Amino acid sequence: MEKNNVAKVARKAEQGFTLIEIMVVVGIIGLLVAVLIPNVTGKMNEARVASARVQIKNVEEALVAYSMKHGGKYPESLEPLTQETEDEDALLQGGTEDPWGTTIKFEKRGKKRPLITSAGPDGEFGTEDDLTNIDTKKK
Repeated sequence: MEKNNVAKVARKAEQGFTLIEIMVVVGIIGLLVAVLIPNVTGKMNEARVASARVQIKNVEEALVAYSMKHGGKYPESLEPLTQETEDEDALLQGGTEDPWGTTIKFEKRGKKRPLITSAGPDGEFGTEDDLTNIDTKKK
């Protein structure tokens, strides 16, 4: 009788997984993916915003360096900041696009520091998700 039970167990082990077992594993994997994907995409958006803030800061620092070399005057565009000369490297190394592919813009404001703006995730300037070097929202 014991030989019969051992033979049944051995045959079952050779047959592989049942459909129910496979479905349970697929369900668990699906559940894990459903939980992880939103967390990963949320972190990617946070990383892009942080990267855009760093780029804005870099542009501001490059503008200050440019104005110090040119008698306190800012350039008309960001292009001179990205150009190398024979004597030195470009003041702005990383380019002028934000993480979403929109060109960062700056606006001269007289004697005040210039306003540097990234269009943010939506790629449109003048919307709520714009990122700037100056807090322009009224409290």
